Amino acid sequence: MEIPEDDQPGGRSPRRTSLVGLATSRPARLFYIVVGTAGLIALAVAVVGPRRIERKVYWPLRDAVEPRAEKLWAETRPVREQIAALLENVSPSGRTRLVSSLQSWIGRFTAS
Repeated sequence: MEIPEDDQPGGRSPRRTSLVGLATSRPARLFYIVVGTAGLIALAVAVVGPRRIERKVYWPLRDAVEPRAEKLWAETRPVREQIAALLENVSPSGRTRLVSSLQSWIGRFTAS
């Protein structure tokens, strides 16, 4: 005699257990947070109005960030030119190795 899926020992079917695990996993929780935040932003825009959001939030934020971003971009120009020169002077196989080394270095730099 076969036991129905709902009457399995432990009270839950394997499918339901895996679904619950998937729904409560870390990526799923992050997805819920992102969707919730986007929903709250959409609600704020709908209530307050897009022009007021632009005037009170977007433009002041842009004015605060833009000068710093331009300064940082200008300061990194020598490094960007040096990397471009390295990539131009390397053979195709060496270029692949160099790019992977740079990616690894950047990964370690951003992780710390």
